[in-house]
Amino acid sequence: YIVEAVDNSGKLKSDPNVGDKVLLMCGAACRTSTGSNVVQYQWTENGNVIATTREHTVTTATTGKFSYLCWVKNCGTPPAKAITFTVKAAVEDFSTFSFSSVSPDYMWYSTSDGTSSDSPFQIDCYGSDSLSTSFVQEVYRNGNSVATSSAHTFQSPPKSTESGVYQCIMRNNGVAKFLKQKTTNVVIATDPSIVVSSSTTSIYDGTTAEFTCTVTGYPVTSVTVSKDSLTLDCLAGTTSGDTTCSQNPNSSSEFVIKVETFSAGEAGTYKCSATTKWYKTDGTEMGKSAENTIVL
Repeated sequence: YIVEAVDNSGKLKSDPNVGDKVLLMCGAACRTSTGSNVVQYQWTENGNVIATTREHTVTTATTGKFSYLCWVKNCGTPPAKAITFTVKAAVEDFSTFSFSSVSPDYMWYSTSDGTSSDSPFQIDCYGSDSLSTSFVQEVYRNGNSVATSSAHTFQSPPKSTESGVYQCIMRNNGVAKFLKQKTTNVVIATDPSIVVSSSTTSIYDGTTAEFTCTVTGYPVTSVTVSKDSLTLDCLAGTTSGDTTCSQNPNSSSEFVIKVETFSAGEAGTYKCSATTKWYKTDGTEMGKSAENTIVL
């Protein structure tokens, strides 16, 4: 009788990869002086019976050398036939793997005028391995899966929440290990806007004046507050004299401006300014600015 190992596509598998399903087949014919007997089969692994059928499927979960024995029953006592194979690690030899987008390393979309670096605005992952084995393609954003296919299409129009670092990942089917990946950065740019608020604009001499600049837009690259010759970088949390501007630790869009021991010389108009900035594929700088004021 013969023993063979065949994968799901019907090909003989002498050395399968981790995660492959291997079909073990054992064939035998038995004839005695009284006629043909009904052959009974038994598969064993390390002395333990794992199946009593002619065919048995095993999944290769780990690397190493494995041996399976096929026993024929009800036909005298013929010796067992063995099949042995070595399970290899997942194939990592990919011949091609690239994005189809025009800007493979950077993509942008402006919600203010609808212009973008790519049309349609989507990420496409195309790739193949040199051995033509089965593989899975996925798209991740900031470490989370957003598509279990070779493409991810953004909302129309895209939302700023879709900005982030995207990864196209290729791996062997059934194997958790990432085999190959390529990363692109996506910016969904929105125009900035500023709302300035304060519980009061009439400040007593020697007390603390405080107001808040709430900034929206993406990506915000600068937030400043200024009065006369005074300019503070709120993103850096700079200080000048008794005036400070700092980001609210509980809200990334809020910036709190404080003037300790407020005096008549510090009264006047304070201006909050913000800028969003990004770059086109050719390096051209793109951006929008906004400002708002408050009088103390």
